[in-house]
Amino acid sequence: MSLDTKLLVQTEDFVNPVTAIKYANNHSDIILLANNQTNAMTLSQLFARLRTLPANTILLTENNQPIFGFHLDNQYNIIFK
Repeated sequence: MSLDTKLLVQTEDFVNPVTAIKYANNHSDIILLANNQTNAMTLSQLFARLRTLPANTILLTENNQPIFGFHLDNQYNIIFK
């Protein structure tokens, strides 16, 4: 998988680009922030931001639901779900 692969997140019936991350209220897990902007974060950018975090960090959607997996769309973008 290319490090330039774009990241998206699926919540209910919507798929939006991941544009930023922030710490969750517990200050250890990470929330993937998504909106309708066209500039999605890349896999490389996510790796760079998560590099210093512990391996047990949990990725969450904006409504604080854990991300359990991902799939690729027909353009090979990563869609977290």
